[in-house]
Amino acid sequence: MHINRLLLSVTAAFFTIANCAIAAQNNNSISLEEARKEVVKRYIVDLQKADYKDIAQLFDQNGIVISTSRGKVNAKEFFYSFLPDVASANTETHQYFIGDTDVNRIAIRFHFSFKLKDGEKGDGEYVDEFVFSNNDTKLSAVYMFENIKF
Repeated sequence: MHINRLLLSVTAAFFTIANCAIAAQNNNSISLEEARKEVVKRYIVDLQKADYKDIAQLFDQNGIVISTSRGKVNAKEFFYSFLPDVASANTETHQYFIGDTDVNRIAIRFHFSFKLKDGEKGDGEYVDEFVFSNNDTKLSAVYMFENIKF
């Protein structure tokens, strides 16, 4: 009888530890996913603020941007060559997309309108696909898709 109680206690302790480990593992996954969502939100805010320094810091050292206008470019070079020329901008987020087959990808659809310091204006609906470095919140790439007639 004493052995049965001991066995029952050990079994219960094992399941408690196993459940805690699973919960901790799930919390880590959720935290990484939430942290990545925050990176995407920060990216959109940085576009609106034309904060080229902060937006470039969202990328890893070899981060790239693939855009319809410039092709494949180093992320820092891309934002340092464009955002300092922005006099004012506005962003409006429409939709987040989270992939179910690749946990390192998130996409967002948003409206971006801006006015450059030389008076030129830009306005369009964009879908940007964010590719994160493995198990990290740093971006390795952003694919930009634009539809100015939306």
